[in-house]
Amino acid sequence: MNNQKLTPEVISDCYLKSLDSTINFVSNVPDGAWGNDTPCDEWDVKDVVNHIVYENVWMVALFNGQTIEEVGDKFEGDLVGNDPKGVYLKTAAEVKAVLTEPDAMSRTCQISSGPVSGAEYASQLFLDTLIHGWDIAVGSKQNATLDAYLVENCTPLAERIAGNDGYRSVFKDPTSGQGSDNAQTNLLALLGREG
Repeated sequence: MNNQKLTPEVISDCYLKSLDSTINFVSNVPDGAWGNDTPCDEWDVKDVVNHIVYENVWMVALFNGQTIEEVGDKFEGDLVGNDPKGVYLKTAAEVKAVLTEPDAMSRTCQISSGPVSGAEYASQLFLDTLIHGWDIAVGSKQNATLDAYLVENCTPLAERIAGNDGYRSVFKDPTSGQGSDNAQTNLLALLGREG
């Protein structure tokens, strides 16, 4: 798999499917598992859900033309309260509605590193949504097998992160599973996870 195959249409499709994957994991978190540890240091299951809800609401704002300055600190803090499942489902549905608009991938989004295309921003969010879904599944003791199509298309994005010091602050260094014949193990290893 290489980056040339990650067309805007493929990125949009993968992002939509990663939302569905993570919806499944979030929906199946047992009631007593929200405080469980996850592969994300210092974040329990509820914290990870809160993080991806945070990304969802930012996505909707930035795809709809708002700037970081206009949003300000509106989305800071606990966004999920006592209903992490319900809030995640609601915000994921809002993201899907934006993604299905015909011009979504060609829009310009003003992210923290500067203006990027909707497709570039969506590729970052696809990776984060997919991997944090896995974190939630692991933390809540679910079967954490990811869809092979999503793993395949996420791997070049993870390779780009693993090879770029600018991204490295967000993820741990690659683990020993990097280069594994198992595609999911290799993907997770690129992002500092054992899987």
